[in-house]
Amino acid sequence: MILFLCLPVFGQDRKITFDAKLTAVEASKKIPVATVSLFIGKKKIDSTVTQNGRCLFDLKENVVYKIVFSKTGYVSKFLLLETTNIPKKAKKKMTVKVEMTLFTEKPGLDVDFLKTKPIGVAQYEDIHKKIKWDPEYTRSIEEMIIHATLEYHDKSKVDPLKVKTDTTKSN
Repeated sequence: MILFLCLPVFGQDRKITFDAKLTAVEASKKIPVATVSLFIGKKKIDSTVTQNGRCLFDLKENVVYKIVFSKTGYVSKFLLLETTNIPKKAKKKMTVKVEMTLFTEKPGLDVDFLKTKPIGVAQYEDIHKKIKWDPEYTRSIEEMIIHATLEYHDKSKVDPLKVKTDTTKSN
């Protein structure tokens, strides 16, 4: 005799929305057209081309997402966003907002660390009762970008001691 045990399957009734606004550092204006890709692990599960500098994704619970922002001629950046460890009693509707700034690529500007380090990480924080970005982590990556930018500007300056100038006139 085979006994079938039927258990109700509960669908996900929590709505988690990712809302991103893209701006350019140099102009402090919206980047109208850019690509935003959503990954789980190494698998791309969604992608959109922004038309107005903004994008929205509906996220599932209990997933770690990698969200990549890219545009030709700009340095790409990515975020890690965890929708794990959200208590059952938490809000049924959540919105995770971010303003992503991209900056133009420059030969000699060494920001390769942005290929392996996310610019930001977010996870559910019980004390705040929401998915929250880690400001200390983001600040540490921003400091790395500032340091790389300062090095780039130092390298691109002309050393006045090495410039040969002729201040005397020969007769």
